[in-house]
Amino acid sequence: MSLTVRHGLMLGTWWKISAREFSTVRQETLAAKVAKYAAKRPNPVNIQSWMSEFGQPKQLAEFLCHEMPIRYAERIRCIETISEWRHVEELAAVHDIQLNAFETFSQQQRTQWEDASQFKAMVEDVQLEDRRTKFLLMQAAQKLRAQRQSDSFTDPFSLELNKFLDDFLLSRLGCNMLMGQYLACTTSRSSIVNPQCDAFEICQKAADEVKRRCRNSQGRVPLLNVRAFTMSGQMATEGHVPRFSYIPGILMHVVRELLKNSCQASLELAKSEAELEDMPIDVIVCADKQHVVIRITDCARGIPRHVGSKIWSYLYSGSPTAMTGLSFGYGIGSCFYCGRLLSFFGVKGFEFRNPVTQIPFFPLMAAWDVAA
Repeated sequence: MSLTVRHGLMLGTWWKISAREFSTVRQETLAAKVAKYAAKRPNPVNIQSWMSEFGQPKQLAEFLCHEMPIRYAERIRCIETISEWRHVEELAAVHDIQLNAFETFSQQQRTQWEDASQFKAMVEDVQLEDRRTKFLLMQAAQKLRAQRQSDSFTDPFSLELNKFLDDFLLSRLGCNMLMGQYLACTTSRSSIVNPQCDAFEICQKAADEVKRRCRNSQGRVPLLNVRAFTMSGQMATEGHVPRFSYIPGILMHVVRELLKNSCQASLELAKSEAELEDMPIDVIVCADKQHVVIRITDCARGIPRHVGSKIWSYLYSGSPTAMTGLSFGYGIGSCFYCGRLLSFFGVKGFEFRNPVTQIPFFPLMAAWDVAA
C-alpha cells in the first residue's frame, strides 16, 4: 500500500511514500513537538485563581489550549524515562493515550476553542479515552516489578517506580480538574467546586455504592454505619451538618476507596454472618467552623504497625481483590486528596484500619496548586 503525497505546487512534482514511512515521519515530527513543549514549565493554577480568572468557558478554553500540551508532554517524557516502557503493553497504551491527547490539544485553533460546543465535545472525548489510564498503570506497575523480580517496597527500583506513579497521577489529577472545571462552566453548575458540599451526604452515597459492590461481588454486606455530629456534640440529621466549599467528586473517590478496603478486610476475616455482624464499620463525620473530619473505623484487625508509611505506597496497597479489582488503594487516596492531610493510627487490639481524613474549608483550599 502506498500514499500519494503532492509536493511542490510550483513545479508540479509528486512522490510516493509507503504508509510505514509516512507513519515514521509523523512520529518523528510529533516527538520533536513533544520535546518542545516538555521543555516548558506548567503554569501553576490554584482553585481560587481559576474561579476568579476563568469564569467564562472561552477564557478557560484558551488557557487549556496553551497549558494542556505542556502537561501531557511532561507525562509522555515521564513514561519514556522507564527503559522498558515500549515492551510493557499497558504502559505503551498509556503513552498512546497521552500522545493522542497532546496532539488533540496542540492542534486546536482559535476558531475551535471559541466554539463552546465543539471544544466541549473534544474535552469529553479526551476524558473518555483517559478513563483506562489508572487501570493500565496498575497493570504496568505489576508487570514491571515482576520483570525486575522486585519483592521489596524499598529497593531503588520500587522507590523510583512509586515516585513515577505519584508524579504521573498528580499531574493527571490536575489536568482532570481543569478539564472538569471547563465542562462545569458550560453547564448551570459553573464550577466543580460546590460551595455547599455536604460531607455527610457524600459518605452515605459512598457507603451505599460500596455495599452494592459487596453484594454483587461476594454476596455478603458488612454492617456499615454513617453518622454525623454537630459542633455541640449532638447527632446531626441529613442536611444539618455544616457545609463547606469543596470538590465533591474528589471527596467521594477518597471515601469510596477507604470503605472498599475496610469492607474487603472485614469480609475476608469474617467466616460467618454472625461474625460479620459483630464487625461493624463506622463512618463518623464531625464539623466545626474550621474543619470537617471524617473518621472511618473497622474491626478487621488493622494494618500491622511495622508497615508504617508503606501503606501510602501505590505498590504496597495496590493488589487485586474480589471487592476492589486492581486498585492503587491508600496511595491513590492520598494522591486524590491533594492536601495530603490523611493520617493513620490504631491501638493494640482495636485498629483504626483506615486513615482519618481531615478536610479544610475553602479559604485553606485556595492554596492548592493543580500544576503538574
